[in-house]
Amino acid sequence: MMNIKKRSDEQEEFSSKKIEKSMRSAGADEKTARSISEGVKHKEGMKTADVRKQVVAKLGDHDGKVSKAYESYKKPAPAKK
Repeated sequence: MMNIKKRSDEQEEFSSKKIEKSMRSAGADEKTARSISEGVKHKEGMKTADVRKQVVAKLGDHDGKVSKAYESYKKPAPAKK
């Protein structure tokens, strides 16, 4: 199990599936998202911002528009109760 460090300083298990899902939300096709997410280089304690930079760069090689969308993609805030 490999953990990465979130902006909140919490540790979370690295998930290529989460990266793939966020790229798909930004408009990447399934094949591209899978290929890029599986090729992300990560190490214990790496920051999510560094993972994100890798994804933006790799997406830029495939589709600049999707890369920009991914770069500005923000996860929706949870609904308030």
